[in-house]
Amino acid sequence: TLSCYDRLIFKGYLPFGGDDHLNAFVDGRLRIRRKDFLPEVQRMSQQLVEHAQEMAEEAGVPYRYLQGKHDKKRLIDRIARDRGHPEGLLAVLCFQETCRTVKLRWGRKRPRLEFAYRPQRVLYYYFFDPEFGRMHVRIQTWFPFTIQVYVNGHEWLARQMLRRRLGFVQQENAFTQLDDPAKAQQLADRFPALRWQTQLARWARVVNPHLKRGWLRGAKYRWVIDQAEFATDVIFRSKAALAELYPRLLDHALVNFSAQDILTFLGRRLHGRFDGEVITECKKDRWPGARIKHRMKNNWLKMYDKFGRLLRIETVINQPREFKVRRCRLRDGRRQMVWCPMNKGIVNFYQFHAVALAANTRYLEA
Repeated sequence: TLSCYDRLIFKGYLPFGGDDHLNAFVDGRLRIRRKDFLPEVQRMSQQLVEHAQEMAEEAGVPYRYLQGKHDKKRLIDRIARDRGHPEGLLAVLCFQETCRTVKLRWGRKRPRLEFAYRPQRVLYYYFFDPEFGRMHVRIQTWFPFTIQVYVNGHEWLARQMLRRRLGFVQQENAFTQLDDPAKAQQLADRFPALRWQTQLARWARVVNPHLKRGWLRGAKYRWVIDQAEFATDVIFRSKAALAELYPRLLDHALVNFSAQDILTFLGRRLHGRFDGEVITECKKDRWPGARIKHRMKNNWLKMYDKFGRLLRIETVINQPREFKVRRCRLRDGRRQMVWCPMNKGIVNFYQFHAVALAANTRYLEA
């Protein structure tokens, strides 16, 4: 068995709160008229696009502006295959997407800046990182220049095992063979303890040159975990053994696991104040294989087979505050350990790990 992070999405936000904070910043810090702020933002947006084009040209990789729906993964797979998987920048894609930015609204005494959603250019930088393998960084070109970073824990683990000359067979985002599973697990357990703040800040500086100049000089992003997928893989020695067992596991989970059981797996209790849905969905005609998914609000617990060789149990955390964790808090003038909702901040990375591993373990035992 191997328990390891799969897809992991971070989001970075610059320190601009609500509308009042933004207007106070423009009035007091920038000392410009509010109606002049949008032309400034438009100029900065164009600079981000030009920066992306220059990076692509220097690296000798494609920069593409695409409209409509496109399969980004298939497109990048083709580009990477043509280039032979060298380290560094693979490509930059530009899309029109509707994202949160600012608009100028009518005000009783003076115009007012407000956050709103509007179409804008969004840049996707695809890298083959020496530490993290295939990953990408997405940046909105309009203020407040929100960044999203995608990495895969299996890609990172593969590079760690290569450095230590541990034998393995990797197929996409899974390992179908491990020569030393115990050592691989030790390496995988180090993933949440990496220096994430430093690493994410480094990627942010690459895609956002405004952090080095102008009124954003020295600004720092606040990073949160937007989505975390944590997988426990049971690797079978033969496809026949899994093929015989897997249909029985699907039927058992579908027939026997109640909503109360699903909540228990996810570390919750069913009580009268629970406000949400617990849904089980089984798809046996799904390609490439059958899958069962249990959903508690916007968090999921899934089971499926990969390539007919391994059974994967996966906890997906989108709403961490649905989970309770022990934290030190001030109560009645004394610091004590109490149960609190789990937050999205990267300081809670180890809590994500503990919660997801416990959920996968309970599910496998059941």
